[in-house]
Amino acid sequence: MGKRVLTLEVLLSKEIEYMLESEDYKEKQKLPSERELAEYFGVQRLTIRGALQILVQKGILISKERYGYFVAPKRIRFALNQSQSFKLMIERMGKTSFVKLLEFEKMKLTDKLAEKTLLAEGTEMFRILRLRYENKKPIALEKSYIVCDLAKGLTEEDVHNKSLYETLKKKYGISVAHSNQRVSVVYANGLEAELLKVSLSKPMMKYQGLVYEKKGRLVEYFENIMLIERIEFISKRS
Repeated sequence: MGKRVLTLEVLLSKEIEYMLESEDYKEKQKLPSERELAEYFGVQRLTIRGALQILVQKGILISKERYGYFVAPKRIRFALNQSQSFKLMIERMGKTSFVKLLEFEKMKLTDKLAEKTLLAEGTEMFRILRLRYENKKPIALEKSYIVCDLAKGLTEEDVHNKSLYETLKKKYGISVAHSNQRVSVVYANGLEAELLKVSLSKPMMKYQGLVYEKKGRLVEYFENIMLIERIEFISKRS
C-alpha cells in the first residue's frame, strides 16, 4: 500500500511540474490550494500534499505556512570542475549581484591550509572574506586565499564589489584555466547564520576548491558557504 501511495505522489508531482511549465507559471506565483488541486486531479488532499512536498524538496516550489505554495526562484547553476564567476552566473539570470567585503588581510599559510593547497607552510596569501548578495539578499559567504606572489599589490579596492577573476585577469594577466572542486552539506555556525540570515545549524552547501592558471600554478583556494535552496550543481564532462 505504501509503495502505491508513494508512486502516485511521484506521478502527481510530475503532473504538477508539467502544469507549471505548460501554463507558464512565473517565479513567486501562487499555486491553487491543496483542495483545488485535489479536486482537479481527483485525489485526496493528503496525496496532493505529498506530491507538493516532493517539489519543495526538489527546489521547484516553496511552502509558506498559512499562505500556500509558490513557484521557487530558479536556482543558480554551477558546473563542477569549471571555474566560473559567481557574479556573472547571477547576472545571466537577469538578477543583480554584489559583494560586501568583510575582511582583507595578508597572512602566512598555516599547516592545515598548506595541506589543502600543497603549498609550503608559511607561503604568503591574501585572505579575503566577502558576503555575496542576489537581489539584495545574502546567499553566500565567500572565503578566498590568493597566492601573493601572483597578485602582488592586490588591494581591498580590487576585490570590493568586483569579480575576483576579472580583476586577476585585467590587473595581473592571470587567466584561470581549470579547477578541482568539492561539494558537501554542512550546518550553519553562529557567524554564518548571522550573516546569511538563517537559523543556526540550517543545512548549507559548502563549495570548496583549488583554482589554477594556464601554467599549472595555484592561484586560489576557496571555501564558500551557500544557501542550499539557491544553488544547483551539475556535472559536465570535459
